Amino acid sequence: MTLSADFVKRRSLGLWSFLLVAAPLASAGCIIVDEDGDHDGHHVHDDWDDGDDGSVPPPPADDVRRVAVDTDATLSTEPGEGVGIFVEYTAGGTWTLWTTCDTNTSKVVCSFDLYASVDTSSELIDLAGIEIEKTDETRLVDIGVAYFHAETGSDIDAMTFATTPGAVVRLEAHLDGAPEPRFVYWFGDGVLHEGAPSNPIDFKPTAP
Repeated sequence: MTLSADFVKRRSLGLWSFLLVAAPLASAGCIIVDEDGDHDGHHVHDDWDDGDDGSVPPPPADDVRRVAVDTDATLSTEPGEGVGIFVEYTAGGTWTLWTTCDTNTSKVVCSFDLYASVDTSSELIDLAGIEIEKTDETRLVDIGVAYFHAETGSDIDAMTFATTPGAVVRLEAHLDGAPEPRFVYWFGDGVLHEGAPSNPIDFKPTAP
């Protein structure tokens, strides 16, 4: 099962290290179920062709939904206890995307490929990785397009970047080579949202 909203909590703004001292998650490990309804404790890979550089190519941007993301709202959960892609926005234009996996129960690592982009009237700058290892990568793949590859186990991997304040950010999320919007979490209009209604999805901050 995925992370439950009962176990993903809102946290106060502060140092990133505070995230590692989050409320514990009880038995929230994720098992991705295959088409026959069976599960084996491993992530099921759908057929997907990787790019020449090993990154996952973004899907076509058809039927993209726009949602609100609460400015200065932050989330916390226990590393290793569930699969999640978390979206946070701080006033002034700073975005944080971070990932967790269910490694404590599944004994496997989650391979995430995330694309974040802005429209041509906005900027995307100051890209950086937080808590990342040599198997992880953050880079600009084009003007206004950031790419984040994370091999996440019983830890947290994160990417931050700055945009024009209030800019709409488009996120394309992939897990183990397949589009997986159901693992995207964010606060919008005061509510914790579990799963994106489209992939890609556009996030509009509630305040610049």
